[in-house]
Amino acid sequence: MTEEPENSTHALRRSLFNAVFFNSQEPMLVLDRALNVLLVNASSLKLLGWTGQALNGKPASALVLEKDFKEFSDLADLAAKNGVVRNYRFYMLTAAKSIVRLFLTAQALKDDAGAVNGFCFYLSPVSPDEWSALKDPHVFKNAARRLGRLTSIGQLTSMFAHDIKNPLHVILSTSELLRAQEGQPEQVRSGAELIERNARRASKIVKTLLDFSRSGMCRLEPYSVQTAADYSLELIDSALKAARIGVEKEEGKAPKVFLDPHYMHSVIYNLLNNSAQALAGRTDGVIKVSTGWLEAGKEVHLTISDNGPGLEPSMMENLFQPFFTTKESGTGLGLYLARQIMEEHGGRILVSSPEGGGASVSLRFRKTV
Repeated sequence: MTEEPENSTHALRRSLFNAVFFNSQEPMLVLDRALNVLLVNASSLKLLGWTGQALNGKPASALVLEKDFKEFSDLADLAAKNGVVRNYRFYMLTAAKSIVRLFLTAQALKDDAGAVNGFCFYLSPVSPDEWSALKDPHVFKNAARRLGRLTSIGQLTSMFAHDIKNPLHVILSTSELLRAQEGQPEQVRSGAELIERNARRASKIVKTLLDFSRSGMCRLEPYSVQTAADYSLELIDSALKAARIGVEKEEGKAPKVFLDPHYMHSVIYNLLNNSAQALAGRTDGVIKVSTGWLEAGKEVHLTISDNGPGLEPSMMENLFQPFFTTKESGTGLGLYLARQIMEEHGGRILVSSPEGGGASVSLRFRKTV
């Protein structure tokens, strides 16, 4: 009497696995800890030009250029460390040894004890035109300007975000209802949880975009960068104290600059929060906030640095790429939007991470009062 339900559950699990992996429209590869191919879905086979089981058991070195294999290995190590790395710009090789441009998302797979025993790589193809455009930091701004009926990138962002918001709520509420139903097989519940988790992340991205598009273009006014820093520090003060993270301030003389306080408070707060997350679990964590005048470049600076683990060299070129993130719950929009906002201010943003550890982000303003 128990055999039929077991067979039924097994068949359901197989159907679910086929639906969410083998027959998924999104190309996916599963690699073991040594970066050998274990599983490949149909979309990946088609994208990379392989057939049948030809890829199974092959090392990842067969899928990338020889000069890029270390970078691919570093990406896997970064995913093992952080759990996930999203939208990493990369090249892969097809069976015919041609190049495919991709956004790679690497998800660490863990056993019951929490040890990483493999990776799931999601492959998102990028057209040559899109690939070239991504190298241009002004591409989104220029595109918005070419659309005569839109007056700013904020309006374009708002339009898409609002269109996505409603169907996203339907997906989220449906997954919550499915997960709440009693008697569901574990694989169905796990699938519903996966849908809900990703829907919540997408919802967070939409909220970030809507916040960014609140007023479209920045409205600049004379303001002190030190005042902006102090205000943002007050907002995050309780979180820093709870995490036992110290704050050091170094205030240099500097003229006021033209900035939008609303946007700048958001940028500074996010940078402070990034530093706080980098210092999580440390007992000697310190965030340093310094402001002042840089005579050489005729710029006012606001610099936030920390003594955390720093940034991997392979991350640096992707930092400002939209949706790239190493955080499980991150949107990958923080630094991208920060750069867009700084460009609206006629300024720039610089990121550095010395070999000894730590990271520093400096906001530079040229429009002084």
